[in-house]
Amino acid sequence: MLDDLIEGVRKIILWVLSASFIGLGFWAYPTIKDHLAATQQTNSPQQPAISLNQVTGLIKAAEPKRPEPKAWAIDMLDVLKQHGLAQSKENVCSIIAVVDQESGFVANPAVPNLGKLSEKAVINKLNQIPLLGGQAEKFLNNFPDPKKSFMTRIRNAHTERDLDLAYRDLVAELSKRYKFDFLLKNSLARNLIEGQNEIDTIGSMQVAVSFAVQYEREQRRGKGLTLEEVYQVRDKLYTRKGGLFYGTLLLLGYETGYNRKIYRFADFNAGRYASRNAAFQMLISELTAQKLALDGDLLIYSSSGTVTGTLSQTENALRLLNLKYAMGLTEKKIRSDLMLEKSQSFKDTQTYQAVRNIYQKQTKRKPLNAVIPNIRLSSEKTSRILTTEKFASNVNNRYQACMKR
Repeated sequence: MLDDLIEGVRKIILWVLSASFIGLGFWAYPTIKDHLAATQQTNSPQQPAISLNQVTGLIKAAEPKRPEPKAWAIDMLDVLKQHGLAQSKENVCSIIAVVDQESGFVANPAVPNLGKLSEKAVINKLNQIPLLGGQAEKFLNNFPDPKKSFMTRIRNAHTERDLDLAYRDLVAELSKRYKFDFLLKNSLARNLIEGQNEIDTIGSMQVAVSFAVQYEREQRRGKGLTLEEVYQVRDKLYTRKGGLFYGTLLLLGYETGYNRKIYRFADFNAGRYASRNAAFQMLISELTAQKLALDGDLLIYSSSGTVTGTLSQTENALRLLNLKYAMGLTEKKIRSDLMLEKSQSFKDTQTYQAVRNIYQKQTKRKPLNAVIPNIRLSSEKTSRILTTEKFASNVNNRYQACMKR
């Protein structure tokens, strides 16, 4: 009886460890720190609509050698209509600029040397686990069988979807082998499995899976998705129209108040309202003479996207600023206002307005409404230095070129 219990526990540990640490070895992409804000119409309905032929021509101009420009144009206009957004040249060029930058109009783009680099990443991750690394690598080279092993699929991967499906199949095979299929229906296991899948920004517009899943949850009035439903969202993102559907929503489906489009492009990369929040951080930094990371995140978030209780540098600096200038804010009030940082309403909070008023009074200068976040992005798929500023600048150049055509 005791032996059976020990064996059962051993299998559970193996299943959980496999499902968790293997995900850590997947291709590491820059993670967009987004939080789904309420979708609103962002453009005036009076803007002149653009025709299908015009959109097709703009796509051809951006990528002359890509097939099916008309199909892309049809889906683009349809997605704008679905989201209640104007089918204007401004909106179309915004989408074209991001799609061209992220994928060159390929629904599921291939990545050069993806297999070799991903295999190296997996092995490096496993080697960080002294007691399991060597055995785990051997296991994955033979599971479920040597000819069709997990590591073989990694070596042969060409696209994000190849890696994504390999991870999904690994989880399914482990569940089947050790008879833990019931765990796949458990919300805790679902979060663990999905949370460890590092293929987290996908499709033609490289949308964060977490954003798309949260949107679908909102459509279900807060009801959580099953693991199978999460997989369906992932599959939709890999399609031409699905990538455009979620990407257009992320890019254009919220009010910003920005006077330059480049800040919206920066937000697409760094998270909604990151440009506004980075400007807010800059004001605090100057007033307190403290160096702050102008990353657009005013609070500290866990890997699941929830706010932690740890004080960020920005919140600490705000508390000092509050005392220095007798702003009259309680620590509780500062935290509650900062909790709105991913929404448009943050600009109406007492904390936001007080900082801007003090800045203008002390410096005699009008405070900026937005700056491009200073974020360096980590990605093993390229040796180039990637930053939010570079991303936003490249997309903005494409946008400006499109608008001039």
